[in-house]
Amino acid sequence: MSNTFLKGLFSDIKTVPPELKNAYYPSLNGLRGIAILMVVLSHLKLSGMLWYSVIFDGTRGVYIFFVLSGFLITTLCLKEKAVTRQLSLKNFYIRRALRIFPVAYLFIVVLIILNLVFQLGIHYKNFLGTSLYLMDFSSYFRKYYFSWYTGHFWSLSVEEQFYLIIPFILQRKFTVYLSVILSMIFVLPLVLTLQYLFPALNTGVLYAFTHFIIKFQAIAVGCLFAVLMFKYPISKWVSGRAKIIFNIIAFVLIVMIPYDDLYNLESVFTGLLISMVVGYLIVSNIVPGKDVIFKVLNTKVLNIIGILSYSIYIWQQIFTAGDKRLPAFMVTYPYDIICIIVVSCCSYYFYERPFLKLKARFSKVKAKHVLVIEEAFEHEK
Repeated sequence: MSNTFLKGLFSDIKTVPPELKNAYYPSLNGLRGIAILMVVLSHLKLSGMLWYSVIFDGTRGVYIFFVLSGFLITTLCLKEKAVTRQLSLKNFYIRRALRIFPVAYLFIVVLIILNLVFQLGIHYKNFLGTSLYLMDFSSYFRKYYFSWYTGHFWSLSVEEQFYLIIPFILQRKFTVYLSVILSMIFVLPLVLTLQYLFPALNTGVLYAFTHFIIKFQAIAVGCLFAVLMFKYPISKWVSGRAKIIFNIIAFVLIVMIPYDDLYNLESVFTGLLISMVVGYLIVSNIVPGKDVIFKVLNTKVLNIIGILSYSIYIWQQIFTAGDKRLPAFMVTYPYDIICIIVVSCCSYYFYERPFLKLKARFSKVKAKHVLVIEEAFEHEK
């Protein structure tokens, strides 16, 4: 890697490239739509055929959300720094809270009521871990107090923990921020490989640290692709007929790369590969085009599903439980699908949107730079 490339990569970002001056990237809604369909259909288990489980893999859908979240949140922060020469952490966390917390905590309240009425057996410590965004700590909450109903909060927990740390670094020093991101992506897998080869290294504080940080890898990949978009013109990314071919290959790779969502060394590298492919799909579809991939990602149906993706992700867990203690219309096909659609739409249009409008007040970047792109799965992510 040449010194010129490294110097350019680590230099401060002072301008916003034309490709990123838009406030809204419709193709990414399409990717969110695909991701949430992968998650929900994997949970519904509508078919026992092998092709179904291969295409509709919920964990891979979450990987798409993670990379999207890292890309969009980093783009948001870098645009603010470039335009205003600073990053307001106060406004960042207010916007984040207004996007994530209202529906998440409404879900928890509804679930507590369902737990009491239908005796679902969800332990109070599960609700505590869910409310504090600690459900990714598998050695405690997921091992002793796991519940299907709150299982999806593991991904939300990963994102919230990531964003509690990383924006502070970005605000203070871009070079340190980028070094941390690159270390998560490229150095950490090598450290984990050494731990695998030398078990003496795979204990104690080092074990806890590496196995905690590796959960952020896919989000970090999204962050890196955002930085690359600021540094290098979009024309350098593949385009034309080659883009169509490579995009099709990318979608095939996402569903076909062997992946085990239980932690092992192989999953570290395959997860990294999947994340990189998703990152490529994001940057190669930022700019409007006439190719078939862009048109598919921008269909009205996928766009609407993408807009509703966070709401769907939050509420679908109740209706995909298959728990016979709940009323049959909530957990029986096809009424479960109807419930997911109705509840998610009501949640978004009648409950969440006022918070989203309020969120816009806490953006320092206005006009053509308005930062509404934080509409990613936040899960986030």
